[in-house]
Amino acid sequence: MKRRGALSGRVAVLALALLVAGPAWSADTKSGPDQVVEGTKSIGRGVEEAARGIGKTVTEGAKGVGSRVKEAGKEAKPVADKLHDRAKAFGEAIWDGMKSVGKTLEGFFTGKK
Repeated sequence: MKRRGALSGRVAVLALALLVAGPAWSADTKSGPDQVVEGTKSIGRGVEEAARGIGKTVTEGAKGVGSRVKEAGKEAKPVADKLHDRAKAFGEAIWDGMKSVGKTLEGFFTGKK
């Protein structure tokens, strides 16, 4: 009894597969080797177009990076100069503060103002 149910289920699945695939098989008039050749040609064209697109993308990206590097080189010197000036000003402010604290402590211990 179990074998009948399993067999009838398989037959139903096979029949359904034939019904779905039947129109597609009958519509193809090309032979198998012809289909392989056509598929290979279309894949080759797709790969060729993809390679061209990748090449253009890389080229455009390299051009953009090159122009940004030029601009960064022009801006690097002024930024370095500004950083140096600010660091120097910060150090001088700390030094002035230390001198002020020193004078205050000296005045406390010696009575001078």
